[in-house]
Amino acid sequence: MKRKKNDYRAFMKKSGFKAREGKQVYISKETHDKIAMLVRWLGDGEVTIADFTENVVREFLCTHRDELNRMLNAVPKEL
Repeated sequence: MKRKKNDYRAFMKKSGFKAREGKQVYISKETHDKIAMLVRWLGDGEVTIADFTENVVREFLCTHRDELNRMLNAVPKEL
């Protein structure tokens, strides 16, 4: 999915899961505060920090899938 440099809307949408049904992830207070500010300003009151985080991580995994798979395949699989 090609996106314009300033197109943040892909990250500012409902992710389709409820945070309480997911897993907890720890981030620094500084990062949390920045995400909270972005979500508040750009999310129109519809998007949560969990939505934003889920969308960013999904996009990262999708964008870097081939590279991540190459790195995983290079790891020895010894028991």
